[in-house]
Amino acid sequence: MERYLSMNLSTLSGGRSLKELKDLEWIFIGIHALGVPTAIIMAFLHAPSSAFTVSIIAGLLAAWSVAAASLNRRISSVKGQVSLGIVTQILVVLFAWALVFQVVSGENTAAYGGFIVVIIEGAVRFGLRGSLVMGVAFALGLIAAMVYRERVYGLEFNIRGYAFWAVLSFIISFAVGSVTEETRRERLRIERLVRERTLLEERNRIARDLHDTVLKTLHGLALEAHALKKQVNSPAALEKAEYIQGVCQRSSQEIRDIISELRSENVHEGIASLMSRMVQSWSKASGIKTDFTVSGSDRPLSLIASYNLRNVLSEALVNVQKHASASQVSVLLELLPGEIRLEISDNGKGIGYSGDEVYAIASRGKYGILGMKERVEQLNGQFSIDSSHGTRLMISIPLISVG
Repeated sequence: MERYLSMNLSTLSGGRSLKELKDLEWIFIGIHALGVPTAIIMAFLHAPSSAFTVSIIAGLLAAWSVAAASLNRRISSVKGQVSLGIVTQILVVLFAWALVFQVVSGENTAAYGGFIVVIIEGAVRFGLRGSLVMGVAFALGLIAAMVYRERVYGLEFNIRGYAFWAVLSFIISFAVGSVTEETRRERLRIERLVRERTLLEERNRIARDLHDTVLKTLHGLALEAHALKKQVNSPAALEKAEYIQGVCQRSSQEIRDIISELRSENVHEGIASLMSRMVQSWSKASGIKTDFTVSGSDRPLSLIASYNLRNVLSEALVNVQKHASASQVSVLLELLPGEIRLEISDNGKGIGYSGDEVYAIASRGKYGILGMKERVEQLNGQFSIDSSHGTRLMISIPLISVG
């Protein structure tokens, strides 16, 4: 349940960073602060039922603006920032309707139009989903307001007036929400393309550097070792020269394989297919039995997502081979409609700490787990470790980050 809520909060963030969410919240805090005197003026222009109540409502809105500003400074996670946005949006709805209920004693219904500002705020915060929810909140609140007018002030429930405002609110909700959603998707697409281009450029740079430096150095050492064999008479020295030559040749071939992989990324191949080959190759090289299970339909991911997930898998398998003393490894890949989950578990001796302790472990010079965690968080995902029986890494990535 906790992971489900966390994933939903990540989705509601719209892929925004913590700084972007904070900046957006500051804008709304300023709007709400300006809205306090505006609400008082507009309410009095519509002859409120109680001037004292209007003042109380405005004072509460001002108090929440101050509290929201304090929380906005202190919150240090995307999940916390989204939660602040949800609470603020709910309170703004309540404040808006509390003011509207103070000005429903007459025939004039223009005050209802003020709720459009709340609909726009919901769209900017949470896209189409947020604007439609605000549209529903307006339709339900309008029923309550008209029933209240009828019972308290004897004004007949105006069906035509209700239909006008309800339809108008949904049209505005859908239009503003759709534009906001499309703008958000385009922004995420551009950001992803920039990251992928940067990654491709970096991969090509690494490939060039490996070819021009490491590979040439190894080739030179292999030639020197070959020449040395002709100049020594000692069997021991000859054996060492042959060993050095063999190591250089094998290392050169490994470097060529790495360069080939860096240069020939297949963006159309499914992530499950790529990971399956990785697991099979590792199992054959390490001699450790490995089970690879896929749930759901295979799909290609964006370059940045595929690269990070495969690096997480590779690092996890390397750690198993080096440290776990395991005889069995299980890799489970779940391709769900809204997220991708990866679970890597072994029957080894365990690592003895949880995912929350990776920064403390990194301070002692062990950066592998921290690197995996950072790669997952780069995709707005969740990373956790269970080390009670062997080691189990659990990773979940929202679909919005990997499309």
